[in-house]
Amino acid sequence: MKPTDKTLVRKLALVLLVKLAVLFLLWWGFVRVQHVQTDGDSVAAQFLHSPQIPAQGVSR
Repeated sequence: MKPTDKTLVRKLALVLLVKLAVLFLLWWGFVRVQHVQTDGDSVAAQFLHSPQIPAQGVSR
């Protein structure tokens, strides 16, 4: 490995660590405290509900 390759690997590793740190801090600040309460009935109703699709080819 050339010295420039080692420098590139080191820089890429640093960038990835910084990105992971930023993602963790964003999660910690905004997402961690959010809680969604669900029950089985509401989830089943959401999955079993079929959306109405408008008819195709209807002329005005």
